[in-house]
Amino acid sequence: MVSRRLRISADTSLAALHYIIQIVQGWGDDHLHKFHIHGKDYGISYEGGTSFPDNPFWVVIDDFAFDTGDRFTYEYNFFEHWLHDIRVEAIHEDSTLKTPFCMSGHGMPGATAVDEYDKTLAFLEAIINADDTATVGDIRPFIDDLDAVRKNQPAAEQTRPCLSGAGA
Repeated sequence: MVSRRLRISADTSLAALHYIIQIVQGWGDDHLHKFHIHGKDYGISYEGGTSFPDNPFWVVIDDFAFDTGDRFTYEYNFFEHWLHDIRVEAIHEDSTLKTPFCMSGHGMPGATAVDEYDKTLAFLEAIINADDTATVGDIRPFIDDLDAVRKNQPAAEQTRPCLSGAGA
């Protein structure tokens, strides 16, 4: 079983969560997807694919008023039915959280925490500024820059905001 533990802010849009899942799984947004939350499907609509009534760039996690222990699903690749069970482990009232944050991870010798911080901010800015025409391919250069820094940073200096890697 593959698992990822992420901490995200309540104002994370479903579109941003889709991109975050794509990144932590190492996928390239090559297949259709959908979230199934409280009996309704959500996702990014593509020409020739599934369409959804709600704009996933405007629907945020907080809109669902989740409680600890609530679950929903994310399905990716409708031919292979890669189904992900997403569980709300905790709800923190910290309104300063703006960065997706890995609950665990590791790195290798090289870059500094300042380098990682700068690349993380650039990556998050790309996600925040994405609109409904954005794809993972548009954001991938920011991911690659962040990964290059993370993989070369000494473990003792890691600030731990990561979006890919073992244990993420």
